[in-house]
Amino acid sequence: MSDRTLPLKYAHQLKTLPVLTSYDAGWNSASLEYLHLPAGETPKSCLDHYLIAIYFGQGSHYADLQVDGIAKGRWQRQIFLDGSMALVPMKHCNQARWEQQIEVMMLNLDSDLLTRNAAELLEVDQVELLPHTQVYDSLILQIGLALKADLESHKLGGRLYAETLTNALAVHLLRNYSSHNLSHNYKLVRYLGGLSPKQLRLVTGYINDHLDQELKLEELAAIAQLSPYHFCRSFKQSTGFTPHQYVIRQRVEMAKVLLKGGKMGIAEVAIACGFTHQSHLNRHFKRLTGVTPKKFSNS
Repeated sequence: MSDRTLPLKYAHQLKTLPVLTSYDAGWNSASLEYLHLPAGETPKSCLDHYLIAIYFGQGSHYADLQVDGIAKGRWQRQIFLDGSMALVPMKHCNQARWEQQIEVMMLNLDSDLLTRNAAELLEVDQVELLPHTQVYDSLILQIGLALKADLESHKLGGRLYAETLTNALAVHLLRNYSSHNLSHNYKLVRYLGGLSPKQLRLVTGYINDHLDQELKLEELAAIAQLSPYHFCRSFKQSTGFTPHQYVIRQRVEMAKVLLKGGKMGIAEVAIACGFTHQSHLNRHFKRLTGVTPKKFSNS
């Protein structure tokens, strides 16, 4: 696990504050910053983490980029379309300037997130991502938008959901943007089958005992003695659900029991089951059962 105690930040170098961040979301090894930037430029910097910058906007926009490892570090003028992005590895000095207002999402990734997955997937201790500009990658875009939507919705379980997505992002980057050639130089480690009966019993038991708390992906994976990536794959194969989906379902099942008991109000039940607000319970309860908690308790 990373030793960082503060969230990863890139936007602090800019004069404009982000309109949305994950700073207070408690994410591990990653952060998201969404900014509306007027015409301007970034200072030249060498980051201590990996950065994916995704551009959003109608039409095409020109930007001048300077990234170590591309065109010998010289300035290059490039055209960015909606959803196009740049990948800047850690310790690669970089700078950008643009002449129109833009919207950009910054995905900041701790090196620990990459090395942890590289050890599991590639059986190597170190990994290097290569710099890229003018990339359009639909999976990275979908993950970024899903993380942004989750922050905007303030849904329960955002930390577990975000950690699942960022681990999937790390694996995708290793497979497609790493200096290692997976098809020739390294054997991709694979886990066949789901969790063993003992692993599944331990993990689900832990989940059910801590439904009223914020659950972390790394904690659940550690119980099964698997990496977060392989744990997610194995857990879904065993249960049919992602860890995040399973936790929500178990919280709803717990809510059913408490509602039928008739000793607690709906708001109290929501908190006891780990939902941060009664509205969160209402939304997930109706989605999974077809009725509201109030109607269920009166039936």
